Amino acid sequence: MSTGNNQYLSGILTGQNLTNAELDNLRSLRQHIEVQLSVLEGSPRFYYGGSFGKYTMIRASYDLDLVMYWPHTSNYSIKGIYEAVGNILRKHYSVNSKTVAWELPFQGGFHIDVVPGRALDAQYYAANLHRSDRGTTLKTSLKKHIDTVRDSGRADVIRLMKLWRAQKSVPFKKNFLLELMTIEGCKGTPTNELEVQLGAALKYVRDNILTCNVLDPANSNNSLSDDLDPSTRAAIYYRAEEAIKATYWSQVLQ
Repeated sequence: MSTGNNQYLSGILTGQNLTNAELDNLRSLRQHIEVQLSVLEGSPRFYYGGSFGKYTMIRASYDLDLVMYWPHTSNYSIKGIYEAVGNILRKHYSVNSKTVAWELPFQGGFHIDVVPGRALDAQYYAANLHRSDRGTTLKTSLKKHIDTVRDSGRADVIRLMKLWRAQKSVPFKKNFLLELMTIEGCKGTPTNELEVQLGAALKYVRDNILTCNVLDPANSNNSLSDDLDPSTRAAIYYRAEEAIKATYWSQVLQ
């Protein structure tokens, strides 16, 4: 890979910024959905999650995560909360059930994920979520996920890695797994050197994806990589290897 490309990579990132109008539209959609869900009792609180909350959105592929937590004192079951939210959303949208969320697809491939749960305490920092694929309860903290990414100082290189995934169809199933591997791979590299960070992150993914077991920093009982079967891991490995061997960053990010 040729050197001296920080300016080019910075320009790529600028081109991936959403406009103020687009961000305002996302905020408006959140408010609209909150109103629709306000018919549910129990006074849930709403938060931004995902890439919006982490400041890692890219124009090439983005969605909106809307997190809603009921108080820890509520008597509703975790599954009951999940199903109640789904029943309301079905009245207004075509919805898909995801692992811990309800997906609302919109035109152009954009979607909103509504993630319902019950807070563990009065701080609302962690919550129990319903895992629909297993019928079990998942204890985690989406706020911890946001803090982990925000505090890492690696938002720019994470956005580049997400662009690589989008442009080359790299089959990471969880954004947070890609984010954590990027952060780990960039340890010891300067935060103002995009090219160095990007190269380090790609090499870390290549060297670890086949065997890694990445744990949730909010709950070490959760594996973030447990849904990667051997063929998916191999596909990610080969995409990373291709990126590392590329002559120009345009071959990786376009």
